[in-house]
Amino acid sequence: MTNTPPPTNGKIRPISRWGTPILHRAVREVAPADLDTLDLEALTADMFTTMFAADGVGLAANQIGVDLKVFVYDLTDLKGQRSWGVVCNPVVETRDGPREGRRHHAKGEQHQHQQQQQQHQQQSMTEGCLSYPGVSASVARARAITVRGIDQRGKAVEIDADGLLAHILQHETDHLNGVVYGDHVSSEVRQRMDTEYKELESKPAYPEDWPVTRTKRRWII
Repeated sequence: MTNTPPPTNGKIRPISRWGTPILHRAVREVAPADLDTLDLEALTADMFTTMFAADGVGLAANQIGVDLKVFVYDLTDLKGQRSWGVVCNPVVETRDGPREGRRHHAKGEQHQHQQQQQQHQQQSMTEGCLSYPGVSASVARARAITVRGIDQRGKAVEIDADGLLAHILQHETDHLNGVVYGDHVSSEVRQRMDTEYKELESKPAYPEDWPVTRTKRRWII
């Protein structure tokens, strides 16, 4: 992230929906030959512009049908702190929360202690998806993470994140690995989501070329 705002001079592209094959498989890594090129600059500009048109805070390249491991994000938190950037070939590492002093645990106690630590290191938040607009579900993810990768010019990127930003970065990295947040929820929740989405499609609440054709609805991720 720099003090320069993200580009807004790109073109708005239609966002692919869940069920499109490119959203359910890992996409190819950004190669050295892709970096610092006009094509990649144009792609990231289009991604930011599309994300802003859809009122989103994150967008992966395969969400606009591009087979490339790159995502963009832009979030302003409740304190007014803005975080934005481009990440190519992201890798997410979980950061541990505060650690207790070492102590001995019996076998049963140790298992329970590990479960408690794991729960403490996770948080649940309501997520939506620009590729499945209009529905949401609670998803548990790591509370604190570090994301490493490179930007569109090949410069190393390292982001320490927690809270909502951590969810966004994990959500977008998942996209590039062929995982949608609906893969994280129970079958009952997924069925409810699918029912809600079919109702929205029947109206239709979101045109096929959304957000090229705008609607009055808003969504976030």
